[in-house]
Amino acid sequence: MKKLFFALIVVVLVLSGCGASRAPTADMGSTQAVVEAPAAAAPAPEAKGSTAGGGGAPMVPDEKVVDARMIVYNGNMTLIVKDTDATAKDVETLAKSLEGYVANANSFRDPSGVMIYNVTLRVPASKFDAAREALRGMAVRVDNESVNTDDVTDQYYDLAARLKTLQATEQQLLDLLQETRERGGKVEDIMSIYRELVNVQSEIESLQGQINRLDKLVALSTLTLNIQPDSLATPISTGWRPLETLKNSISALLNVLRGLVDVFIYLIVVVLPVLLILAIPVILVVLVLRWIIRRLRKPAAKPQEPPATAPKQ
Repeated sequence: MKKLFFALIVVVLVLSGCGASRAPTADMGSTQAVVEAPAAAAPAPEAKGSTAGGGGAPMVPDEKVVDARMIVYNGNMTLIVKDTDATAKDVETLAKSLEGYVANANSFRDPSGVMIYNVTLRVPASKFDAAREALRGMAVRVDNESVNTDDVTDQYYDLAARLKTLQATEQQLLDLLQETRERGGKVEDIMSIYRELVNVQSEIESLQGQINRLDKLVALSTLTLNIQPDSLATPISTGWRPLETLKNSISALLNVLRGLVDVFIYLIVVVLPVLLILAIPVILVVLVLRWIIRRLRKPAAKPQEPPATAPKQ
């Protein structure tokens, strides 16, 4: 029984290795077929399926159905408009009319008081050119426009081939697990197969997530917009507000006075004690030196002469 179990394990591993080695060949063949197909902006059909833990094995996209290049479109445009607020609303309406949506929107006010918008749109790839044309019509002029494309066809088919191989390995492990249970295999053998099955299912979920992400990127193109006001439509502002200047001046004066008081407190509390501590040994050294110098300069005492005796008569 034990020999049969190990023989089945070896067979599964050999089949898995063979499937993995053949996967790139199949992938290259399918990719070559796609290269010969004409390029198209329409998105490839979405992959349908669910992860292994969701009640069924995920389905790999049918290579016979996907016959176009899978290209991710990204565009950037700088629009100069008369009214930025109205244009931002029109952009949102345009996205909805094209079955897209506003993925991100930021705004800020420039020094003249006019709002500037940064908007990111997601629109279907088949309507990417139509969206750009409509946006040009909203602007007085377009200062900057760029389009970037990313061909993910090879990456997509490589993921699909790897997913197909892992699904075959998963099915073999499921069959082996069921057969081991029916024959009353050891718990250690069952748990070993189960752990390998969990690892394979985890890789399947990861690959399926990457495929789904590519499907979404291909299906919806990205347009990043910078909406700025036209200088001729910007209102003239004198920019002189005396009350605001007076308020700022008083605030600056208070900040200066507060800083001076803080410096004075710092000098009294921190600097003065430190100076006193440092001055004590210096004063002591000076006093000692002065005492030594005095001792050295003091003249030596002369010996007293005996008093002169009066001469005898």
